[in-house]
Amino acid sequence: MKILFDQGVPEDLRHALAPHEVTTSHERGWEALENGELLRHAQTEFDVLLTTDSNITSQQVVAKYRIALVVLRAFQLDLERYLPLVPEILAKLAVIKPGEAKFVYEDERLRRRDERKGKGNR
Repeated sequence: MKILFDQGVPEDLRHALAPHEVTTSHERGWEALENGELLRHAQTEFDVLLTTDSNITSQQVVAKYRIALVVLRAFQLDLERYLPLVPEILAKLAVIKPGEAKFVYEDERLRRRDERKGKGNR
């Protein structure tokens, strides 16, 4: 599976997601693209966008894109917070379909906060 890391996702997380092929938005020169533009570009080359931007699902109609989203939710954006989530990330990657968005949470408080805001896995 070809995965694009959005800004905010620690680059070293890529090693934990082997054998998936990971590229960063920075490596592609796409770090300045807004969400809709990023999704339009990414859908032509990647299967999944891995992001920390929980607002992307309320700002974009994800179902209209030929790419899936996995949204990582943690209180801090660092590798140590995300490494324990790797089994759940891999499980979501195994079943996610284009046009879907799945959230992975470091802390149940973030899940509840997102549910109150109408975000998260539905």
